[in-house]
Amino acid sequence: MKFIIAMKESGMLLREFLSQQELSKKAVKLIKMHGKILVNGQRQTVRYCLRYGDVVELLWPEEVSTMEPYPLALKICYEDENFLVIDKPAGLPSIPTKRYPRNTLANAVVYYYQSQGIKATVHLVNRLDKDTQGLLLIAKNSYAHYLLSRDIKQVRRVYHCVVEGVLTGQGTITAPIIKDKKSVKRLIHPAGKFAVTHYRGLEVSANQSKIECILETGRTHQIRVHLSSINHPLVGDTLYDSIYQESYYLDSIALSFIDPFTQRLIEVKKDSKQFEKN
Repeated sequence: MKFIIAMKESGMLLREFLSQQELSKKAVKLIKMHGKILVNGQRQTVRYCLRYGDVVELLWPEEVSTMEPYPLALKICYEDENFLVIDKPAGLPSIPTKRYPRNTLANAVVYYYQSQGIKATVHLVNRLDKDTQGLLLIAKNSYAHYLLSRDIKQVRRVYHCVVEGVLTGQGTITAPIIKDKKSVKRLIHPAGKFAVTHYRGLEVSANQSKIECILETGRTHQIRVHLSSINHPLVGDTLYDSIYQESYYLDSIALSFIDPFTQRLIEVKKDSKQFEKN
């Protein structure tokens, strides 16, 4: 990809100019070693002295994934040069792990890239648990991923879920989350990472409630552990004390972000699952 900057000042070393841009040191090193730095179309070192009117182009190295492709049809809700939003089905792991080493969403994205001739790796901006469904944002290159993931709060994520008990009105859960040393479970603990979930009641049927949640942070299992902490676990989420032996419903129904390249607001929505009356 290209990142073009029109110079307005002269007398500055290219090294100094790059350090002032929204680029990590790792990114600059990557471009120096495996990409190209051009000034007015000519390759230059970081010791080049910039002049008024110069145009700097950063040519990022092509990214090639080593992940095994998985031929799975993807429901793509949005796509441009830098970003991809996919509606992930429940039951599909987001990335390869020891437990799920292949046939994940990331493997399916690699297959899609190869079929479209896109030279890129998979950079997940947000992640969804295996049994969580809905919108997932992917950056097509490391720079796009860096720009969004450094301020995850500006990526607005809205979820719907069904919890046990009657939960109406709205509220905010602010509670730090830490990983249980003995399992995959997460716990509320003072030593955990800061986490904030806003919730709002939508519907009530019998002794279950449909809830809307908006995340400020993106901790693993955040919605699940936060709602369980106020005695309203997701229906069927036995890891977090649900009394029901069934699959839980947690759906990422809306996602929005400011495109860091165009400053345009990107909003993606999907039709959420209807609340099933008991």
